[in-house]
Amino acid sequence: MTISQNKILKIPVIDATPENIKPYGHVLGDDVSKPGLGIPFYQERVLEGENIDFTYRGIATFRTAKILPGYPPIIWLERHMHMTQMFIGLGQAPFIMVMAPPNHENGENLPTLNQVKALRFPAGYGLLLHLGTWHDFPIACDRPVVILTANSDEVVTALSQMQAADEMNQGDVYKISLPKRLNYEIHLDIAN
Repeated sequence: MTISQNKILKIPVIDATPENIKPYGHVLGDDVSKPGLGIPFYQERVLEGENIDFTYRGIATFRTAKILPGYPPIIWLERHMHMTQMFIGLGQAPFIMVMAPPNHENGENLPTLNQVKALRFPAGYGLLLHLGTWHDFPIACDRPVVILTANSDEVVTALSQMQAADEMNQGDVYKISLPKRLNYEIHLDIAN
C-alpha cells in the first residue's frame, strides 16, 4: 500500500486589521461601519451606520455555531459566488479565519496557496467576506467561541445535505479538498 505524503504549508497567525483584511473582506469591530446614515431619531446619542453590504441569493439565514479550541490542519477551503458571508465572534474569545483572496475573475478554480493568510479577530469582532473569498470555517483559539454566521438558506441546505465530508459544487458552495486538489494541507504557526 502506498501512502501519499501531503506537503505542509505553515502560515503564521497574525492579528486582523482593517488594512490586512482588505483582500478578503471587511472587518466589523468596535466602530460604526460607514457612519452617517441620516436617521433623525436619537441623533444626540446614536451614530448610525449605513447598511452592511451583505448580499445573498434566495433567503438570508443567521445561525450560531460553537467552535471548540484547537488548531487542526486546514484541509478544506470554499468560496461563494452569490453571497458575502459574514462571521461575528460572540462572547469573550477571539477566532481565526484562514483565507485566500478571490481569484475567480482570473478564471481560477483553486485558491492561490502563496496568498493564504490566517488572521486572528478579537472577541466581539467580525468579518464580511468579499464574493469569491476562499475560506475555512472559523477556528477557536484557546477557548471555545460562538460564531454568528450570516448565510443563505441555499448554502446551509447544500452543506447540511452532504452525507459525508467531501468536495462539493452545489447551492453556491464550491468546496475543495486541499490534499486532493493541491497535495497540501495548511498548518497554523501559533508561536506569535
